[in-house]
Amino acid sequence: MNANRITRPATRKGVIPRLFGVVLIFVGILDAMLSWRAAVAVENFYLILVALGLVFYVIGGIRRRQDANEPTV
Repeated sequence: MNANRITRPATRKGVIPRLFGVVLIFVGILDAMLSWRAAVAVENFYLILVALGLVFYVIGGIRRRQDANEPTV
C-alpha cells in the first residue's frame, strides 16, 4: 500500500438524468396506454414525454461513460 496515493471516492455521475429519463418514459407510455384504452386519441404530448425521457436517459449514459473513462488520481 502506498500511503502517499490519494484515491478519489467513487462518483455516480449521470444517475439523476437517467432516473429522470426513465420516469418520463414510464409516465409517457402509461398515459398513452390509458388514453388508448379509453378510446381517446393519443396526444403528441405523450410522445414528447417519451422522447424527452430518451434524451435524458442518453445524456445520463454519456455522463456515466465519461466518468468511467476519467483516470483516478
